Amino acid sequence: MEYAFIVLAGTAQHLQRYFETDNLPHAPTIAQLEQTLAPAVLHLLRHDLNRLLNILYRIDVEERQVKQAMLAPTEEDVALQIARITIKRELQKAQTRFIYGAN
Repeated sequence: MEYAFIVLAGTAQHLQRYFETDNLPHAPTIAQLEQTLAPAVLHLLRHDLNRLLNILYRIDVEERQVKQAMLAPTEEDVALQIARITIKRELQKAQTRFIYGAN
């Protein structure tokens, strides 16, 4: 699915706040977001799991999806899967804000 630039930029901005990182691209593609968010997720996965789970709760990622992602064979795969579901959820929220915020 193609997303408007403003939706992608809004998603990146919110993810930067949640993950307290400045390395997310300002004119992102979904692939760029995945590649830059996955290392931040991996760091939290290894060093501060409670904080990662708190972030996922605040973003409102489904627990079922997180549990499924945790079944991946390596920590790197887990981090990438969590990054993907996090981005997907934030895109949904950003798209909703864009659509209903314009009215």
